[in-house]
Formats: sequence, C-alpha cells, structure tokens
Amino acid sequence: MTHRFLLIAVLLLAFADPALANWWIVRAVDEKCLVVDIEPSDNDKNVTKVGKDVYQTREQAEADVKKLCKESNAHDRAPRPPGNAE
Repeated sequence: MTHRFLLIAVLLLAFADPALANWWIVRAVDEKCLVVDIEPSDNDKNVTKVGKDVYQTREQAEADVKKLCKESNAHDRAPRPPGNAE
C-alpha cells in the first residue's frame, strides 16, 4: 500500500510540475530583458515586468522578448561615439 501511494505521488509531481510553470519577462535596471520563472514582486525596484502578465511557456515569453525588447537590445550593440565617457 505504501509503494502504491509513493508511486502515485511521484507520478502526480512528474506531470503536474510542467503544468504549473509560469514565465515572466522583466527588464533590469541595465535595460536588459530576461525571461524568468519566478514572479517578480512589485516591491523590487531593480526589475520591471514587461509584456503580458504571465506566459504559460518559456517559448511564448521568448517570442515576446524579441518583439518588446528589440530597442534596448539594439542599443546595447550600437557603437558608441569616441570621446563620450560614461
């Protein structure tokens, strides 16, 4: 009986885990966008949620990152003019 309970518990965890995963897009203070699997809190001033409130798959979030964060990613690759100190 114990083995049956253990087997059922393992099977439920194996199949339930991917179904419970949620994804978010956040923009850090350095303007880089990331896909994360931990929901950012509203109190965290270092990151800002962008895009939809929650994504069901990482692939959906990654697709939106390409659209939403194109401007900031292009800025990172742009050459800087000489003589400008940061």
